[in-house]
This record gives sequence, structure tokens and C-alpha cells, in this order.
Amino acid sequence: MAQGHPPRPDARIRRTLLATAAVLPLCCGGSLFARDPSSPAPDAWSYAGATGPAHWADLSPAFATCREGQSQSPIDIRTVQRIPYEPLHFRYHTQSLEAVNDGRGVHVLSSGGSTLELRGETFDLTSFHFHSPGETLINGVAAAAEVHLVHRSSTGRFAIVVVQIQPGRRTNQTLARIVERLPLHAGERLSYRQVGINPLLLLPADQGYYTYTGSLANPPCSEPAAWYILAQPVGLDPEQIRRLAAAAGVNNVRPVQPLNGRIVYASLRH
Repeated sequence: MAQGHPPRPDARIRRTLLATAAVLPLCCGGSLFARDPSSPAPDAWSYAGATGPAHWADLSPAFATCREGQSQSPIDIRTVQRIPYEPLHFRYHTQSLEAVNDGRGVHVLSSGGSTLELRGETFDLTSFHFHSPGETLINGVAAAAEVHLVHRSSTGRFAIVVVQIQPGRRTNQTLARIVERLPLHAGERLSYRQVGINPLLLLPADQGYYTYTGSLANPPCSEPAAWYILAQPVGLDPEQIRRLAAAAGVNNVRPVQPLNGRIVYASLRH
């Protein structure tokens, strides 16, 4: 990946980074968003066929941004502009595991209290969900799977943190615990009061990231949304990745979208 020299943190860059946390009209995060009454039923779109990504904008006027938007997600990250490392401040807490399968993916619900601090603003973790394979490409290559942790501020701003998952001997134990208990069937919802998970333990040790201004990656494809893709993946046993794919739905991904001149920034520790 081509990388420029780290620029000075001038006002232009600062404005661009702040723009990634703009207000959205709807909640994001897979398909668990608040629906506009004028939009079709939640099962009216999918990841394949006549209701797949190429046709989302045809399904409802509320989905027009899926075609007309200029800052859509996901993207293929090939060239980045380095900026000084600015850490993401995660304040996650242990909760019991509760997950739902909506037929397009699996979502782990947040019980509240877990937050992400970004430049003095607090974003609440609302849920996290899975894609198989990963939606974000890096130099044209997708991870085996990825987790999207969805956050929302009290003012309606959204931040999506992406953790890539790759096969590896060093298995992320929290992720493995979750995958073993994911609901496999559409409409199934499971709750494990005795199984504690802390989303903080899903994150890699090195939390350097790529960031850009994007959108919701599913209908209504609202813009803008802040994306933070952690550069270091976490590991999972290949058999568990297959189980994750079976639960999430193989290829529950939207194709990458044009950059349209957007800059991807790299805020890396090294």
C-alpha cells in the first residue's frame, strides 16, 4: 500500500476527520436500524438476486442514496495519507451475550454502558455484527470475515469500528466464545445470561487504524458515517470461521464503492 509522508495536522485534515462523525437520520449497523415508515419492510432487501445491492435503490425512494450517494461504503483501501496517531478511546464493559439472526447477518446486542470517546465526544456502542467475507478490501483483498462495532452519540453521530478476522493459530478467545453461540437460523434470538463478554477483548493489541468518510453499508445507505478500520486483524480457527460464515450468511457483503476523490487517512502507531 502506498503511503505518503505524515503531514502536519493542519486545519484541512482536522475538518475532514471531524466530518466523519456527522449526524445521520437513521441508526446504522447491519439491518438493525430504525426504519422510515415510508420505506419497505425490513425483509425487502437482501445481498443477492433481484433485491441485492445492484437493485437496492430501485426498491424504495428511501434507498435512493444507495445509487446516488458520493461517499458510499465499503471501499477498497489502496492509497492512504499518513497522519499522526490519535488513539481511539474504548470504554467497554462486560455484558451478557445476546444475539439475533435477522436472515442477513448476526448481531450481538449491547446492554448499554460501553462507549467510544472520539475527540471529546462520547459514542455509545449499540451493537456489533458480522460479515463473511469482510466488506472492506485492502489492496483488493478481503479478510476472511470482519466485525462491525456500531456506535452512536447523543447528537445522532455515528462511528463504525471494523475488526478484521483472519485464520490463525492465535485465536481470539472472546470471539470464539461468541461464535460458538451464534444463532444459525433466520429469526432466531439467543440470550446467555451466564456468558459474559467484553467487546474490548475483540480488539487487536495494536489499534492503529485507517479512517474515511463513508455511509451505511446497507439500505438506506445514508451519508455520511465515520469508518475506522483497525489495521491489525484478530485470529480465529478456520472451523470457527466456517461456523461464523454459516451464521452470518455466506457473502453477506456489499461490493466496494467508488472513492470519488475521498482520502483515506492512516493513523498508525508505527
